[in-house]
Amino acid sequence: MSFIPPKYLFCLMSGCVACSDIIYLFTFFLRPDVVRARKRVCWEPWVIGLVIFISLIVLAVCIGLTVHYVRYNQKKTYNYYSTLSFTTDKLYAEFGREASNNFTEMSQRLESMVKNAFHKSPLREEFVKSQVIKFSQQKHGVLAHMLLICRFHSTEDPETVDKIVQLVLHEKLQDAVGPPKVDPQSVKIKKINKTETDSYLNHCCGTRRSKTLGQSLRIVGGTEVEEGEWPWQASLQWDGSHRCGATLINATWLVSAAHCFTTYKNPARWTASFGVTIKPSKMKRGLRRIIVHEKYKHPSHDYDISLAELSSPVPYTNAVHRVCLPDASYEFQPGDVMFVTGFGALKNDGDSQNHLRQAQVTLIDTTTCNEPQAYNDAITPRMLCAGSLEGKTDACQGDSGGPLVSSDARDIWYLAGIVSWGDECAKPNKPGVYTRVTALRDWITSKTGI
Repeated sequence: MSFIPPKYLFCLMSGCVACSDIIYLFTFFLRPDVVRARKRVCWEPWVIGLVIFISLIVLAVCIGLTVHYVRYNQKKTYNYYSTLSFTTDKLYAEFGREASNNFTEMSQRLESMVKNAFHKSPLREEFVKSQVIKFSQQKHGVLAHMLLICRFHSTEDPETVDKIVQLVLHEKLQDAVGPPKVDPQSVKIKKINKTETDSYLNHCCGTRRSKTLGQSLRIVGGTEVEEGEWPWQASLQWDGSHRCGATLINATWLVSAAHCFTTYKNPARWTASFGVTIKPSKMKRGLRRIIVHEKYKHPSHDYDISLAELSSPVPYTNAVHRVCLPDASYEFQPGDVMFVTGFGALKNDGDSQNHLRQAQVTLIDTTTCNEPQAYNDAITPRMLCAGSLEGKTDACQGDSGGPLVSSDARDIWYLAGIVSWGDECAKPNKPGVYTRVTALRDWITSKTGI
């Protein structure tokens, strides 16, 4: 293997290398056999110029190829608002309501059809996702309104891209197997920008800014979250001091725990703030009225649910918008992964925190939670348990009233529980106990119309 003799290394560093020595070094690496035969060569100036000229050309070509490669492989996001007509045996009333079981099922079927259409086309690598945002009735069927996101090389002509996307949907959706029965030729797409895309998503319940969630840590010493991760979280403050958490379920209503208002009843002294920090907050609202469940009797924990109406609606943004409410018939299954969030204490009887934290917990079946070593039959049908029997994860004081959420197959998030009570924080065999939202779903509707 060739190497630079020590004397030349020294001269290079000291700046004393002559022109002939530089040429020697250049030749040494390119043609070591020549160097061995001719120890020292003095080239004509025109030869040196030619070598430099050729070197510059090679360098320019390399730079050009690198720039071309980077530019060609850089991808640009294309967002579309799309509509698709279909017919189904179901009545529109069965699936037209957002976040209902039937809405989710119909949305999932249509999104799968669109995904399969792209995966059977040359654009399988360019497709990112599709999401149904609503349905509307037509005279002879139903219209699905969808967001469609693709990524193409930045060198592609935008108009050509639009035509190709529509052509793929027209052709490949013909192979879609229903129900429902789609009309491929009805597909229309309209290019929209990121701001418009965000606005559509923010007006859908249960969407969030995706982030890889960290390891399971308790709110008691847990992980802080970033803006937009849990946009439905609110802080309820009495005379400016944080007391409880709450969850935004539409632009004017929060759901929380009944026990938050046992002592503090006057809505005029309550405020709700939104965002990942209490101070400063993203926005604030006063409370117009508070509704506590009629069957809640302190100090009992049963029916621990309340509603708070905001003094004025909140505008939906990336950082603040609503969670989905599950149907009363929806069943969360033991073992389901859920997340609880709040501004509560890091240890039992500790102080609340200014920055929102998250904890991953697991839904525990009621039979296990009612065993003597756990809560000894204290868990009613209006409650559910989530956490760890080893005592690793839990909510704590100050998290009361906050959300316990779970996502479906479409990555849409639903409110499963409301932080209610527990035996201290993160104790073994004493998981967190939450108000079961599905058991009181009809009560929420009766008070809010949601």
